[in-house]
Amino acid sequence: MKINTMKTLTILIVFAIMGSCGIKKPSVNENPIATTKFNILSENLLSNLKANKDVAAIQTTLANISEKELEEGLPLDEQRKAFWINIYNGYIIAILKNDKKLFDDRTAFFGKKQVEIAGNVLSFDDIENGMIRKSQFKFGLGYVGKLFPSGFERNLRVKNRDYRIHFAINCGAKSCPPVRIYEAKTVNNQLQNATKVYLTQYTKYDNAKDVVTTSTLTSWFRGDFGGKFGTKKILKEFKLIPEESNPKLNYGSYDWTLDLDNFAN
Repeated sequence: MKINTMKTLTILIVFAIMGSCGIKKPSVNENPIATTKFNILSENLLSNLKANKDVAAIQTTLANISEKELEEGLPLDEQRKAFWINIYNGYIIAILKNDKKLFDDRTAFFGKKQVEIAGNVLSFDDIENGMIRKSQFKFGLGYVGKLFPSGFERNLRVKNRDYRIHFAINCGAKSCPPVRIYEAKTVNNQLQNATKVYLTQYTKYDNAKDVVTTSTLTSWFRGDFGGKFGTKKILKEFKLIPEESNPKLNYGSYDWTLDLDNFAN
């Protein structure tokens, strides 16, 4: 019985890893994307925070939505990506503005269940790795999916992973991508632009040495980017390294200084 269990777990892990190969960028939905009331709630959360307005009423509304209503109200990936990115960024700001010392122990902060959405209390790790990255194991570098995600996570996560979200979610640190208010109808263009801006800022190519240094985000979540080969392909897509090049890939440092006013212009 134990041997069969081990075989089953091994098979599940292999399939989880196999499903994580290649650059994670879903095809663009060419159909018009509706903006739902839940997307508007998430947008208002951020716009109020940016204007230093109270967000308690919005947080109460988000906590009291029914799970079924939220699932049926966000049927498309574009709607889910925009919603969860805004929720992640908004609650980071709201919670840390109230108590900046929580950021001193980042492992505890990101792992704590403290964001209530539709009756479920989530951690920032849950939102990032579960909802936005489609149930990825936090320490799997983008190569290992969760074996047993919760029903809430399965019902409300994105259907396809998208490497560009790493240039949209803001964890509160200075090196994090700036906060933008993402809208379902324009989220693909917004993510494309955010990726280009961030990678351009954090990528340096030394032609003489044939070395490129880029954001360490592409190392921490390397499976989402398709490994080193995929990362170079992405850098070529944004014309940050020559098309015919194959440079050595290095990663830059990350500034964890707290910065809660990092809104994009």
